[in-house]
Amino acid sequence: MHLPPPVHGASVVGQNIQNSKYINSTFYSRYINLSASSKVEEVGSLSIKKLLFLISNWIHCISAIIRFKPTLCYITPTSDGWGFYRDFLLVQSIKLFDVKIVMHFHNKASKQWVERGINRWLLKHFFKNVKIILLGKELYEEKSSFISENDVFFCPNGVPSVNDKILKTNKKIDKTRFLFLSNMMESKGVLILLDACKELYRRGYDFRCDFVGGWKDVTEELFQNRIKKYNLQDKVYAHGPKYGDEKKMFFENADVFVFPTYYHGECFPLVLLEAMDYGLPCLSTVNGAIPSLIDDGLTGFTVPQNDLNALVLKMIWSIENPEKMIELGVFGKEKFESYFTLEQFEKNLTSIFQECIKS
Repeated sequence: MHLPPPVHGASVVGQNIQNSKYINSTFYSRYINLSASSKVEEVGSLSIKKLLFLISNWIHCISAIIRFKPTLCYITPTSDGWGFYRDFLLVQSIKLFDVKIVMHFHNKASKQWVERGINRWLLKHFFKNVKIILLGKELYEEKSSFISENDVFFCPNGVPSVNDKILKTNKKIDKTRFLFLSNMMESKGVLILLDACKELYRRGYDFRCDFVGGWKDVTEELFQNRIKKYNLQDKVYAHGPKYGDEKKMFFENADVFVFPTYYHGECFPLVLLEAMDYGLPCLSTVNGAIPSLIDDGLTGFTVPQNDLNALVLKMIWSIENPEKMIELGVFGKEKFESYFTLEQFEKNLTSIFQECIKS
């Protein structure tokens, strides 16, 4: 599995599994870190350092299988690119030892990559005689040509609940506070959200929008220049990355969480689970398994990717219906506690492992 660093969805889930008392008391497990990158910027790139890591990691994995003789091998592979070829080699090598394999996908492949003839051939063999775990049913279509749904488990991720406060269902909202929290990447929806704020300001709405996250392809200079261009200095604020109590403060002070991502690899953003834990209604996009997270109109809203007008209209509705948004946040918190806690994830994953072993 992938473990931090770098910190991203798959590595956070991997660390939660490695540290799980529930899973480790049920199974006798050994863990090997598949992360070849030490920074988020390095993910998806190829280098001599990574090639050397690939060779040593392959030797480590095969040696562990020979010595440990596992009943079940759990792997978190990459869906496309050079990472898939690396994982293809590892999975096909493990199959030689007649070990049951379950693969847990935290990413998805691009359609163009899947449609290439050589990749389709490799995928056909990759998914032969294995079970897989997907984060939501929306993600099965991509893999439906290569593996039967009978060999697929659906298991949503879970995160530790950090908000033990009773939700204030009668709080008064004078000015709606929107919160974006993720890496400051254009494909995560940073600039389209900024354009939406421009439109809200043009229409005379009073609001505040906080952006929290590390600077990536959207640089601080670019962002601040656009704020000045749009005259949003009193409406929009960028705070850089925040952790611990500082991060918690932003969730507690927000009214609506906005995440208009169109990132091609988006599957199941953990930040949406964090927002639901704080009782925030979520406004995001139809991307990956996000529709499994957000019940449209009940716990928040989903809009088409890159649809500025749809995003603006839902943000306006949020401003004009503060009581309804509080209600949506309460339903979101209830859904989080029922399906998306770390404890529920550990139980679901344990059941899947047990079923894979019996099959």
